[in-house]
Amino acid sequence: MNEVRLDFLKELANIGTGHATTALSQMLGGRLFQLVVPDAQMLPFREAADYMGGLEQTVVGIFVVISGDVAGHMACVYPLNSAYALIRLLTGEETPEIDELGRSALQELGNIMVTSFLNALSKMTDLLLAPSVPGLAVDMAGAVWESILAGAEVAGEVTVIRTRFSAEGEAIEGHIIFLPNEEDFGKIARRCGLEGL
Repeated sequence: MNEVRLDFLKELANIGTGHATTALSQMLGGRLFQLVVPDAQMLPFREAADYMGGLEQTVVGIFVVISGDVAGHMACVYPLNSAYALIRLLTGEETPEIDELGRSALQELGNIMVTSFLNALSKMTDLLLAPSVPGLAVDMAGAVWESILAGAEVAGEVTVIRTRFSAEGEAIEGHIIFLPNEEDFGKIARRCGLEGL
């Protein structure tokens, strides 16, 4: 694994998290919470799936297509118990299933997370990165992976950023997946003065 590349991704994730914290605080009416990035990894596809809990667990995936100066895909993935906890945090309501209100709240959360990450990257590189309207899938992780990767040019490794929300006595884990086309990752690295990543 290229440690310089990984350090770059961790720095980017932390900057994006700072942007997301501000936006989420407004969304939550000023309620106190913490959003941190405990870990970031670059892993082969199969290892990435195992790192996130395996292909058999049920998850919620919120995913976008990236266009502009950089093409690729990005997603937020949450285990089902984390998704329910996020819905409680965002709406103040308990729900036995992910209904329309819950889906809307999760899509808005995913949109904030993705947009914050891409805005941070755009400021660092002066590149245009435009996300599509987020899609949402609730399914086995393997099927959600297929939705995320549809049309993606996965060249060996997947960037997986672990996130943790801490709010109202709960610690809510999830993952951000970043899949720029390999050629465009080189473009990003060059703009940041990191040749050869």
